[in-house]
Amino acid sequence: MAQMNLKEARAMKAKLGKELEALVIKREQVAVVRIAIGEDAQDYINVTVDELTEKIDTCMDKMMKLGAAIRRANAGSTAKGSESTGEDVGSLVEAAILLRKEAALCKTLGSKNPRERKNEGYMGGDSSLVHVTTYDIEKYARRGDDLQRKAEEMSARVDQLDLSIMVEADI
Repeated sequence: MAQMNLKEARAMKAKLGKELEALVIKREQVAVVRIAIGEDAQDYINVTVDELTEKIDTCMDKMMKLGAAIRRANAGSTAKGSESTGEDVGSLVEAAILLRKEAALCKTLGSKNPRERKNEGYMGGDSSLVHVTTYDIEKYARRGDDLQRKAEEMSARVDQLDLSIMVEADI
C-alpha cells in the first residue's frame, strides 16, 4: 500500500498515463515488422506483443487503483478546519472548471464590438444591416474577470488541499 499526498498521486497518475501511451505505441510498432523473405521477424524486435500487453495490463491496473484513490480523496476530503465550509477537493475542482468556462464565454461577450456593419447581402452584395449588441459589454468583461479570479482562488485552495490530503493506493 503506497501512501502519498494527493498532488503526488495526481502526478503519478499522469506519469502512468504517458507510460501507457508509450507502451501502446511500442506494441503497435512490434506487432508488424517489414522483413525480407527468409528473415526472422524476431530479429527485429526486442520485446514481444504479449510482453507489452502484460505491461499494459499492469499499467492500466495501477491507473485504475490510483484513480479510485484520487476520486475517494476528491469526494470526501477537506482541509483541517474547512469541514464546515464544504470545501472538498472534488467540489472545488468542479466549481473551478465551470467558472473558467463561464469566464471565457463572458470575456468573449465583453470583447464584442457594440455596433458592426457586415456585408451579408444576397450573393455577397452590400447590405444595410448592422450587428448591434443587446447587453452591457463592460458588465460581461468585468464578470469574466471576476469569475476567472474566483476560479484561480479555488485552484489555489485545491493545490493546498492536494498537499495536505494523504492518499493510500494499492499499486
